[in-house]
Amino acid sequence: MSDGPVTDAADRWKQLFARRRETGLYPLLLEYPDDSFDPVGGGHGADADADAYFRSEWTDDSWPTFEEWPGLATPAAVVADADACAGEVATAVAREGRARCLALVQVARGADAPAALSWRGAAHHMTAQELSAVLRSWEHRFGVCVVGLGHGSLYLSVAAPPTDAHQARVLAAEHYLVCPDVFHEDPDLDWSTYHEELMRLREWRFWWD
Repeated sequence: MSDGPVTDAADRWKQLFARRRETGLYPLLLEYPDDSFDPVGGGHGADADADAYFRSEWTDDSWPTFEEWPGLATPAAVVADADACAGEVATAVAREGRARCLALVQVARGADAPAALSWRGAAHHMTAQELSAVLRSWEHRFGVCVVGLGHGSLYLSVAAPPTDAHQARVLAAEHYLVCPDVFHEDPDLDWSTYHEELMRLREWRFWWD
C-alpha cells in the first residue's frame, strides 16, 4: 500500500484495522516496503496444527522447567479489548520507527497473514503455514493480533496475557519452540523470569536471525 515510510502510519493502520471486516483486508505495518514475502502461491495452512508443531519440535532439553511437552498453555480467563490493545501496540511500533510502511492482506484474520504471504522471515526455523497455525492458537487463547512484520521480525499485541505462573511457564516454552533465536542471542533475557514478563507484557516481539 505504501512504497516507503508513512508519517502517520499508526493512525492509518488503526483506520484500516477498524474496517477489516468490512473490506476483507487486514493491515500490516512493515519495516520495509519489500519485506520478505511472496503473495503468489501463498496459502492459509488450514491443515497445520499448533500442538502438533510444538510436539514435533520438543526435545528433552527444550525448556528447563519441563521434562516433557506439557501441552498447550491454558487460555487466559480475562480478555481485554483486543482492538484497543492492537492499536496501542501499532502506535508504539510506528512511533519507535520499528515499522512504518503499510500493507493490506486479503485475509479475515491477522494470524493467516504470514501463510497467505508465504512470509520467509522465520523460514530457517518453521514454515509460514506452521507460524500461522501457532498464531491462530495464540489468537484464540491470548487475544493476540498481528500488528506488523519485517525481514525477520514479528510484532504482536496481546489482549489477554497469562495470569497464572504455571500457564505462563508453559507459554514461555511455546515461545522458545517458535523462536529460540531470541533466547539464545538476547543477552538481557533471563530464562528463569521470562514467564513473569509474559504475565505483564501487552506486546510480543519475535525475531529470527
